[in-house]
Amino acid sequence: MSHRIYLPPKHHVPVLEDPINFYYIPVFRTFFTARLKLVLSFAGSRRFNSALDIGCGSGILLPELSRRCDYIVGIDTFLQDFTLRKMMKLENFHADIAWADILALPFKDYSFDLITCISTLEHIRELETALKDMKRVLKPGGLLLAGFPARNVITDKLLGESTGFHVSGHREIFSAAEKVFGTIRTKQLPGFLPPDLSLYCAFEGSKS
Repeated sequence: MSHRIYLPPKHHVPVLEDPINFYYIPVFRTFFTARLKLVLSFAGSRRFNSALDIGCGSGILLPELSRRCDYIVGIDTFLQDFTLRKMMKLENFHADIAWADILALPFKDYSFDLITCISTLEHIRELETALKDMKRVLKPGGLLLAGFPARNVITDKLLGESTGFHVSGHREIFSAAEKVFGTIRTKQLPGFLPPDLSLYCAFEGSKS
């Protein structure tokens, strides 16, 4: 996870809503940034022609993706349109953004070289349906990079009420990903702990 992640300056994010505000609070910043680094570490220094960021939220990942990809689309069901457009203007990059459902992606087959999906799959019960549709819109050789909280006693305690919205744990997500993509690569944070005792997990699925 040596690649440095670019975060936009605080004043480039007009609406500091949860969870994007945590990236600008020193005590939380290290962990929240480490999640992004964990997920993107699968891609290394590779560049991509086209990328889809599922669950883009306030767009914290989009500036970094703009440095790695030629064309970006960001989708969410809770799209923070004002924050995203203002930040893109200040950061001098463009991404197409739209409301869209992860279970029925409004894109043609073979549309993207890269899909990122950070802290989204834990909210989805129909994991195989979502993952199959992501695989459908990936180009051959394309990558899906996904990150999500581990589910254990520690994270349940830390996340508190948020666990009520986390309907799928890391085991279920890994299992569904293996069914859809076959062999997957997995990582966790901290890296020296097994997934069941970690704080955050990630996987890479590749479309052959």
